[in-house]
Amino acid sequence: MATPPPQQQQGAVPHHPYGGPPQQGAAAQHNPYAQQQPQQGVPHGNPYAAYQQQPQHPQQPGYACRVCGAQPAAPGTVRGHQGLVLMMRFLSTHGPFCRDCGTAVVRDMSAKTLWQGWWGPASLFITPLTVLINLVPRSAFRKLAPPVGGFRPPLDPGKPLWQRPAALVIAAPMVLVALAIVALVVIGAATS
Repeated sequence: MATPPPQQQQGAVPHHPYGGPPQQGAAAQHNPYAQQQPQQGVPHGNPYAAYQQQPQHPQQPGYACRVCGAQPAAPGTVRGHQGLVLMMRFLSTHGPFCRDCGTAVVRDMSAKTLWQGWWGPASLFITPLTVLINLVPRSAFRKLAPPVGGFRPPLDPGKPLWQRPAALVIAAPMVLVALAIVALVVIGAATS
């Protein structure tokens, strides 16, 4: 007498080469795709939930400098202005910057503003405001500790702004204003 194939035996589980349809009861233990019951101590049957509830690796507090990667760094926007005869350009550089890179960027953009910012009618008023606005990020960068770490050396801050040749340009409008006031006083005194 011939025995029936294994799939047709009483109580046997049919064999499917790729797992087949989901099965019930004891046969579901062999199917990796069968719906699993939640395990005790593991919420919602997620074996990774215990790791997700714990805090991740602690991050370094604060920012890293966008120029050199050193820490500590502070966020800030450094502004510049170029006055042209008929037009003007507003410039800005966003960061977090470390103390040295931030100071270098403030000094560089402020020096360029003092040199290039006066060449338009409205720029006579915008240029000094831009330099004054840069005092806010400058003070934030000065409060930082010396830069540590990073993937390259920080920028060299260079000479202070008032010791750069571009700062002499600010003296020219002030001298012109002072001469105009003196001329008005002299003319006013001569006519009286």
